[in-house]
Amino acid sequence: MDDTTKVTFLEVFRWSEDQCRQYLEQQRWPDGARCPKCGVDKPWKITRKTASKNAVRSLYRCRSCKRQFTATVGTIFEDSKIPLNKWFAAIFLMCASKKGISAHRLHRQLDITYKSAWFMCQRVRYAMSDRNPMLLTGVIEADETYVGGKPRGHRSQRGQLTMSQRIKAAYDKKTPVLGILERSGRVRTIVMSPMTKKGAQRVLASNIELEKSCLLTDESPLYHGISRHLPHGQVEHKQEYVSEGGIHTQGIENYWSLLKRGLYGVFHHVSVDHLPHYLDEFEFRFNRRKVCDAERFASLMGQTRGRLLWYCQTPQSENPHA
Repeated sequence: MDDTTKVTFLEVFRWSEDQCRQYLEQQRWPDGARCPKCGVDKPWKITRKTASKNAVRSLYRCRSCKRQFTATVGTIFEDSKIPLNKWFAAIFLMCASKKGISAHRLHRQLDITYKSAWFMCQRVRYAMSDRNPMLLTGVIEADETYVGGKPRGHRSQRGQLTMSQRIKAAYDKKTPVLGILERSGRVRTIVMSPMTKKGAQRVLASNIELEKSCLLTDESPLYHGISRHLPHGQVEHKQEYVSEGGIHTQGIENYWSLLKRGLYGVFHHVSVDHLPHYLDEFEFRFNRRKVCDAERFASLMGQTRGRLLWYCQTPQSENPHA
């Protein structure tokens, strides 16, 4: 494991528990182990000489707060009974699959229960979220889309509605998402319900470096008046897809097609509550699309810090040997 950017899926799946922990330490602490509580470096290393019920043979003890810890403490792997090589295999597959991989497929391939696979995916998506987002700059494309299935109802009821009523009923059942894309750069997507002009422009202003950017959109009234904050170009899709001066929104529209092929073709149904987590997953892969799968895997392993606790009904106690 000298070069962490050249590992393959088969190598990762064959790693032992100690090899997985060694790789995790390299990615989490490239300059040496640090206490996850107080941040003090150069802890003491403790190695168990005899076997015990805990499979972890070596751990660290902080010189300052005297707490014991391992590389998985304070990460998405803490307190998990699933072997680390299966965790790593799931992460590699989620990083390498362009349109995502379902929990059912991980359940079959990794020989774990579906419930475990689902929670594993949710923890990985939490690690994929961008917790320190930088402002987007340069030529920016913005567009909105609506995620969800077709409205259900009896055919006779649908036949009584006019075309405008059918369109309104269809969009009322969908979840609006606003997308912001740097030309040849990063993408950012935000769930907005309801989608309003004031809300959309507030999100654009808070995510774009206004003094160094130019915004390109379609003719939607959501963006009327945004030119007071930054240069704004519009393309009228009723007449053309690319107007003079290279004004178009084809970059963000291509991203919408990739997102929806994954949501509808792989996951089939995503609830409104969990949609932001799936958006984080697609953003992570897209923003690292120019690197190989191994580099994308190594990048994610370096940001696994943090625990997903929204599903816990009671506070979780700390496990120093997790």
